[in-house]
Amino acid sequence: MGNAGAKSAKDSKDEFTFEDTDDEAFTEALRVNLQRLIVYARSADTALQREVAEKLANEAVKPDRQVQIVELDGLQLLLPLTKSKDTEVQRLAAHALANLSVNSENQSKMATEGGIDMLIDLLGSSNEHVQRQAAKALANLGVNVDNKERIAKAGGIKPLIDLASSLQIGVAVEAIAALANLAVNDANEVEIARKGGLKPIIDGAHSESIELQSQVARALRNLSVNPENKQAIVELGGVEALQSLVRSTNDRICQQATRALVNLGVNVVD
Repeated sequence: MGNAGAKSAKDSKDEFTFEDTDDEAFTEALRVNLQRLIVYARSADTALQREVAEKLANEAVKPDRQVQIVELDGLQLLLPLTKSKDTEVQRLAAHALANLSVNSENQSKMATEGGIDMLIDLLGSSNEHVQRQAAKALANLGVNVDNKERIAKAGGIKPLIDLASSLQIGVAVEAIAALANLAVNDANEVEIARKGGLKPIIDGAHSESIELQSQVARALRNLSVNPENKQAIVELGGVEALQSLVRSTNDRICQQATRALVNLGVNVVD
């Protein structure tokens, strides 16, 4: 911290650079610099915001950093960044949240410390990259049993449904993946159908994207358990869509589509 010699303005910014050293050094660097970083994140200077967001996003990629960042209140730092007027700052913040949410230890803590609300707000961005990262993070958080209910109560289902029909395949993939995870909950399964989620998911079966087809098949499997949903899926052309997926050369898609058809009471002939 107290190196001798004058520093340029550029050099001075390196004071809060996270060095790629051991975990103890990183932990100390983040603890010491967190409050200063939060001030920078709240700054009207988008260049400063972008630098902070990029540093955090880069660190959040590393599995050994993910728990540390959340434990050291890194979400306090991400909150002002998600509300930045600069789209690139928002994208980097959403990317960091998506990376942090991969870690199962983080999923509950992120939810209880405001992460879900941050991500739902980001779903409303007009930028596809922000939308995709936010949906991806919610898909990750939605693996956690308690978070399925939390995301629904926070109003996350409807904006995810809206993004399920996105023309940007990457956005649609992550949105439907999130809905598939949330549907492993009886109340959510009903709510997704009630809010109009079945049609965009079924429509996704006709995409040429293997990734999208895979998430569609998985989502329809999870959504075809409820009796009312069964009828709605049939009426919306879900049987035909699933029959086309059963013919996929991708084993995973074929298996999930087959299970969905079995849930619907449709005989599947090899």
